[in-house]
Amino acid sequence: MPLRVLSIHWGFSLGGVGKYAALINGVTRYAPIEIKTLCIISESWQTDRATLGRLGAKEIKIKSRADISWLWRIAREIDLYKPDLLMTHGFNGHFVVIATQIFGRKRIPMICSYHGKYHATTPVRLLLAPAFNALTELFIRNYAISIVAVAEHTKNYLIEQGTDEKKITVIHNGIEEKIPDACARDRIRIEWEIEKNELVIGAASRLDPVKGISYLVDAFAQISRRLPELKLVIIGTGTLDNALRKQVQEKGIKERVIFTGFRTDIDDCLVAVDIFTVPSLAEYHSFALLEAMRAGKAIIATDVGGNRESVRHEEHALIVPARDTKSLALAIERLARSASLRQALGLAAQERFKQNFTVDEMVGRTAEWLIECGRLAKANSVAF
Repeated sequence: MPLRVLSIHWGFSLGGVGKYAALINGVTRYAPIEIKTLCIISESWQTDRATLGRLGAKEIKIKSRADISWLWRIAREIDLYKPDLLMTHGFNGHFVVIATQIFGRKRIPMICSYHGKYHATTPVRLLLAPAFNALTELFIRNYAISIVAVAEHTKNYLIEQGTDEKKITVIHNGIEEKIPDACARDRIRIEWEIEKNELVIGAASRLDPVKGISYLVDAFAQISRRLPELKLVIIGTGTLDNALRKQVQEKGIKERVIFTGFRTDIDDCLVAVDIFTVPSLAEYHSFALLEAMRAGKAIIATDVGGNRESVRHEEHALIVPARDTKSLALAIERLARSASLRQALGLAAQERFKQNFTVDEMVGRTAEWLIECGRLAKANSVAF
């Protein structure tokens, strides 16, 4: 009998957790494991439909956050599927599983992935963020029998919050190896109206405060007059979309900055970029950074979270302090003025990706971890 894992999500917004969920479904290639995904979702929520479709998830549709019909519907799915393990991936998922366990007739061992602290995207959620993080840490300490953390940085944080180190396994994120489409460079740059002699500084992320894009805009504005061949391309959408466009207008660089909106062809966009930036105020193990490494891009990343676990300063990338527009501007200028440095860092980053952060490495280790979680669940009487 394969190990049965029921993976539960509340919502499925754009970002790393969705990518992670899609990747770990591949554990079935490495071990006798079945994964079924349930997603509680409302039509009004922003949803990563493309990734959700690839998962083949069963949607538990609700009218609003006040609609608690998910409670008995999840409990019924548990009764029908009879999982060996329940797996969650964030605050809301933990809450769903705890509530369902109370409501249901059988206690199922619980495990989770941990991607880092919740960062609010609106003023209201900023007030709720401490409670979200506290409940996540409570769940991990007291209820989860095992946790997979995506970086040593996140593991160390959980230990500081009182989690038993023995419960935590670190498995860095990984992505598929791909050969870049060389033809995409000209096609995308024509779409963006980039001249052949121009250099493109790129960023690809949700346009939320934690991603630090406003600092990138400020840094670009500082050097734009000295380096007229530079253009900035911002790929993505989010709560700061309008604010960033206003910032660009006020800085007088509207003609030099391109907002692409949400794109599904990130790999092609990266081929068109010369320097890739990760200006985040917090990261844990960034998929965007891994994608840039895979593409062989010259990278600038902030010194936060697990970024130094992905790249080393001056060896694979330039690492700068977060919120430091002057350092970010100097790093951009340094790379813009040196094609040889861009090439050397890009090739080194690409090689490091191949050695450490492929999907085979990540998913293979995750399969081993899940099998071990199954053994742990059988060997111990797990009390809720």
